Amino acid sequence: METALLRLSLGLSLLFLPISAWASPRVARWLGARQHIRPEGPSTHGKKAGTPTMGGLVPLSLITLGTGILWLCSSLDRESAFALTSMVLGGLVGALDDLRSQRGRRSTGFFPHQTILAQFLASLILALLAHGRLHEACLPFTKLTVALPPWAWIPLLVLGFLGTVNGMNFADGLDGLATGLFLLALLGLSPLVSRVPKLGAMGFLALGAGLGFLWANAYPARVFLGNVGSMGLGGLLFGLAWSSGGILFLPLVGGVLVLEALSDILQVGSFKLTGVRLFKMSPFHHHLEDTPVPWPHRLSSPNWPEPKVVVRLWILGGMFALLGALASF
Repeated sequence: METALLRLSLGLSLLFLPISAWASPRVARWLGARQHIRPEGPSTHGKKAGTPTMGGLVPLSLITLGTGILWLCSSLDRESAFALTSMVLGGLVGALDDLRSQRGRRSTGFFPHQTILAQFLASLILALLAHGRLHEACLPFTKLTVALPPWAWIPLLVLGFLGTVNGMNFADGLDGLATGLFLLALLGLSPLVSRVPKLGAMGFLALGAGLGFLWANAYPARVFLGNVGSMGLGGLLFGLAWSSGGILFLPLVGGVLVLEALSDILQVGSFKLTGVRLFKMSPFHHHLEDTPVPWPHRLSSPNWPEPKVVVRLWILGGMFALLGALASF
């Protein structure tokens, strides 16, 4: 049964790849959702205005469809149900943010505190779903697992969900960057996820749907994930890690996502404390870009063109993914 399940998921993954590549820009155009560029963003990004967005709905829908097919062929299990719910909740918060952004014709929808509140409520729903179970976490670079008491696993779940969803959202600023980092982190988690057959099957589905989306999202992008896509994929990554006991591996396989989120925190802290920005612009990928800014900043920028920034952060993401895979043996 397990072999048949994995073979089915591989077949669906191969089918989803071209469907995702073909449908993502078309669905985004049909929705009429267009990218709005924030005025304080990189001046070179003006050409991206009007690009169809919310295309992440397509890979999320394909993953949901594929998971439903797997359940029809076997049975519903709590691990994959939790991972799917995490993806749906992350995507729902992102979709509401996108819809408000489109209605207001601006680059942002919710205010930051509203987004965090919505994500926090989503994480509490996940905590309720996970309640009543023995929660174990694998320790990186060891063969050990630890049983987590409620005072440990509930904050870990909440922080893990918020961190992963926001880290993926922060990374969604250059063509193909967030999608590629998601796929690399997914591969880094694969040694752990594959130990639970249905989670491994979900991973294959996400790989195919994500690769297909990357075809249309690569530079120059014909479609963007939107917050629905970036937060949904972040939710799925968290759900797979949590359900497989690999929550402590997320900072390893998602090292670039951590760097992106941390850069934004450091940028705000530096400006509030000293009046001078630490980076040319945050998140970190904008600091690396060849984009002029009129304000002073402490760290120099390599001024790379966008495709070079994306590929080099993919390489860094691949290094973190390999580190996470190594930590699981």
